[in-house]
Amino acid sequence: MKNLPQIFLSVYFLISLTACFEPQEGCTDISATNFDASADKNCDDCCVFPKLQLEITQRYDTLTFLENRPYENSGGQWFILKSVSFYLSDFQLFQNGDTAFVSDTVGLRTFAPTGSDTLREIFTDDFVLVRRTPLINEVGTFRNDGVFEKVRFRVGLDADAQRVIPRLAPTGHPLRIQSDSLWHGRTAGFVFAQVIVARDTFTGTKPDTLALTQADLPGFFVEGNGSFVHETGYNFTLKLTADHKKLLEGIDWTTGDISAWKTRIIANMSGALSVSQ
Repeated sequence: MKNLPQIFLSVYFLISLTACFEPQEGCTDISATNFDASADKNCDDCCVFPKLQLEITQRYDTLTFLENRPYENSGGQWFILKSVSFYLSDFQLFQNGDTAFVSDTVGLRTFAPTGSDTLREIFTDDFVLVRRTPLINEVGTFRNDGVFEKVRFRVGLDADAQRVIPRLAPTGHPLRIQSDSLWHGRTAGFVFAQVIVARDTFTGTKPDTLALTQADLPGFFVEGNGSFVHETGYNFTLKLTADHKKLLEGIDWTTGDISAWKTRIIANMSGALSVSQ
């Protein structure tokens, strides 16, 4: 056979190619944000899964909210809004009768419900502390995709999270002791929302701190209905708008009645916070 050498050569060439081939390692999970379609072998723990993110817009009516700036209310009173901060937690997304949550967990030291002991408890790690910055806050890993018809999350913390010992929380965690003093001690626990305001624009006016605690907001949730779409392999970004003019609507800054101011803020909160995509 005249072609026999050529056949042997072709077979040898193919065997050489097979011997030299090395599978390309990468993330082969299509739900991951770093999915690699060219990979032949799945890597060990290299896949990065989508995050539920909250893009936060804080404004005063049509103006971008800036800290320590004077603003005018509907009554023509000028005041200085120094800062606004609040906790969010218990994120839930509803899809065809099922409820989805972020999958991250964290072990935190807590005060026991009774007595002086401390415990280590596992929490869903979806705690967010909203301040002027950052504008995008990461809630946690979220692998469910598709269309969700409702989103719901708490302003503040549940009773178990109120027992967390802040000084023992991981560095950088939202429940760690913060510079703006949202921890008021074991008895009072965490402040759920805090507004610091100077009731006028005169130099030397001492600011007032309006702290809303668990007693003020025992179970307040922000809810949004509609169509919230999470595409496979991408981060899931929701938008929270906080309109501080609506939050402070109806407050008479000349009275100096902090209790009345807080009552007004609580009544206004549902209209001041909205979620969309």
